[in-house]
Amino acid sequence: MKPRIAFIFVCFLMLSGFSVEQAPVGQPSEERKAQEALPQSHDSLWDMLAKCKVTFDKKKYVFTLDYTPEVKALEKKQITASGFILPLESTDTFSHFLLSKRTPTCPFCPPGKPNEIIEVFTKKPMDWDEGIVAITGTMKFTNNTEMGLFFQLKDAENTTHATAPKNKFMHFLHRYL
Repeated sequence: MKPRIAFIFVCFLMLSGFSVEQAPVGQPSEERKAQEALPQSHDSLWDMLAKCKVTFDKKKYVFTLDYTPEVKALEKKQITASGFILPLESTDTFSHFLLSKRTPTCPFCPPGKPNEIIEVFTKKPMDWDEGIVAITGTMKFTNNTEMGLFFQLKDAENTTHATAPKNKFMHFLHRYL
């Protein structure tokens, strides 16, 4: 199963906006501009992760990330991140997926830079949700330079409903604004 997931993710990156010719690493600028108009998570964690510098080695075709001291302090700590789910499996429920700050626009394209994506492993399988979800787990760092994955949440749980306001209108605002 793991080789299949790795193959799917490599295809995902190859078909994405990650290109060796682009000068910031990530999506094409036109796609990024269009995506700015879509909903995105305003969780302060994403601002913190964005300060980690991403580079791409054109000779080795690998990403590297320079962790800031602020981000390094999160390792092995329980944190909650809100964002959008990008499933890695085509099943009704799943326990391995990507969490992104940005709204997914294409099932084959990562919606941003490597410092805008967290790989998540949940304790138990969960259903897909098209809105912003809150996921709580233990932050781990990984150095998957080929796939551009540097952050993981392990033993994670969907805590969306635990953190969502009780009022339906406020729930709508919480999820989409």
